[in-house]
Amino acid sequence: MPRCTPLFALLFAALTSTTASANVPRTPTSPSQPPSDAAMDASHAAYAQQWDTAIEQSRSGNTLAALIAMERLMDSPLLADFDAERRGRAAQFAGWTAAMQKQPVLARRYLQQALLALPGDASILTTLVSLDLNDNQPAAALEHLTQALARADSPLAIDHHTVSYLQYHLREQPAQRMALLQALFDNGWKIAGTEPTGLWLDLATLQADNGRGDAIPATLARIDTPAELIRLRSDKRFDRYVDRHDARFDPVKAAQAHLDTLRVSGLLDGDLDARLVDFSSTLLMLDRNEEVLALTDDLAEAVAQGQAPSAAKAEWLAWLLNSRVAALRRLGRTDEVLETAKLAARIGTLGPDGLEHQMNVAFVLSSLGKTQEAGAAMATLSDLSGYGQAAQAVIQFAAARQRGDAAAASAARAVIVAQRKDARLFHREMLLEEGDLDGAAAVLIEQLRSPLERSDALASLQDMRVYPSLPGDVRIDAAWRELKQRADVQAEVSRVGRIERYDLVGSATSR
Repeated sequence: MPRCTPLFALLFAALTSTTASANVPRTPTSPSQPPSDAAMDASHAAYAQQWDTAIEQSRSGNTLAALIAMERLMDSPLLADFDAERRGRAAQFAGWTAAMQKQPVLARRYLQQALLALPGDASILTTLVSLDLNDNQPAAALEHLTQALARADSPLAIDHHTVSYLQYHLREQPAQRMALLQALFDNGWKIAGTEPTGLWLDLATLQADNGRGDAIPATLARIDTPAELIRLRSDKRFDRYVDRHDARFDPVKAAQAHLDTLRVSGLLDGDLDARLVDFSSTLLMLDRNEEVLALTDDLAEAVAQGQAPSAAKAEWLAWLLNSRVAALRRLGRTDEVLETAKLAARIGTLGPDGLEHQMNVAFVLSSLGKTQEAGAAMATLSDLSGYGQAAQAVIQFAAARQRGDAAAASAARAVIVAQRKDARLFHREMLLEEGDLDGAAAVLIEQLRSPLERSDALASLQDMRVYPSLPGDVRIDAAWRELKQRADVQAEVSRVGRIERYDLVGSATSR
């Protein structure tokens, strides 16, 4: 299961930025014998100060001591004298602290108390999403997240890995998946300030497949990135909405405009975030490889010297180094490609995508013709999803075939076949490795017929600018080109979409 990070990121202004006892309603515990104002003020001031101390302990990482204090504070009758806002935030913070201490039952009790004080509060619901995911309850997480999105009055700060996980969980439930994406769309949600156009393309596709054509124009209005425009143009499901002669849907012009937009948004102000990664990826599409190197030279040197970013920056730095790998490969600097991929993997371990970067090292080794080293690198990885197991097995399959190990090849093949429903890409690559073009064509046609996989399949078939294959890819790339020209494949493409020529470089580089 993908790693999930807590979604809760609020600053509890009512409890931390001002004295928590300010403006607490004075509700006597006994109408017949009310305490004096002075005594009540003193007791509430002390109680509020104890909350301040516990909150500061929690925020500084001492969640054990904080939770011990918060349990006592939550049981105090003085809590009832807080107004609803303060009661709710106090209970929310206590719930989050209990979750950090791996006490999910207590955390859920406190968060439910928070919702009683503040019914439908988006930030409390969002905290519950984190707890649901940590408890492996994706259905509850989905319900709470959808409610939070509907209630929020501004875009929610939801981790994009959480959205990806829920998307995966709903892959066989199109109606629920569409509802989640629509809620994100309506909320104005973004990834580190960037429009998640890939998700909006998924939403438009679900709308096309589920009788919501009326909503497609509004969805397409927020899709202006080149890779997604290529997918829209190639897929006949969108022919009613996409004028391929309109400059608005020209991927090359869109790529340049996207770069300009990123610059204007303050991209190059030194921030290391999703925008910088997006910028480097767009440069790669435009074949501006030297600019990618210039963008990443200082960062790569710093990482090589042992410097490490914060966890928040590590995710984006690792993907930026991954863009550098692609640029070096295209410029023929293959001696630096593997070294940089290893740097990306080292930094990637500090963020949420560590396994992907470790796998990338294995794929780089395979492309460089170091097949046995690639297999050995993959063998070190564990706790993989079904898709990850198939990715691991396709590298091990090629390594086993190269060294003539029939038993290992058979074992790897069995893994790929077992995961073929969720990993048709690797099933197809295995068949190409075997030279089974009939089998590979059948899988590709299956992908083209699948509403879920058609977009990616069509994108992979477009005629893009290519570079010569690396030594380890020569044979399989040639097999791919032969597969692409088969009459049965071309017939299916013509039925559901089209292939066009673009003066851009695709992510596959040599295909």
